Amino acid sequence: RRCAYADCDKPDESWYFYLIEEGKVTGGQDWSPLAGSVLCHACYSRFKTRGTLERSTQRRRTVEVRRCTYEGCERPEHGKGFYLIEAGKTTGGRDWSKLEGSVLCDSCYARFKDRGTLTRS
Repeated sequence: RRCAYADCDKPDESWYFYLIEEGKVTGGQDWSPLAGSVLCHACYSRFKTRGTLERSTQRRRTVEVRRCTYEGCERPEHGKGFYLIEAGKTTGGRDWSKLEGSVLCDSCYARFKDRGTLTRS
């Protein structure tokens, strides 16, 4: 098998290939343009979560400030990365506007991206 996405990094190397069938709704995405295509696991996962096969050109930018500004962070000076939240951020389908200008440690960043809240549960 081979991934049908022309810009796939490794179109022949995947642990699983997905045949996209007519009427697919996985991830709440519109799969109709891809019906009948085969996607590798990486491309399938990207489309399922983001609704596009294109890779993001925006990466999380590390900042020189190495302290999480979230007041509820249990370890604000620890972590493998710290990220400045910039205007217009939509990662994870979340509204980041209230955090604009904040610096988050990797744990707080991931929690907000995944759950939409900084509060630990």
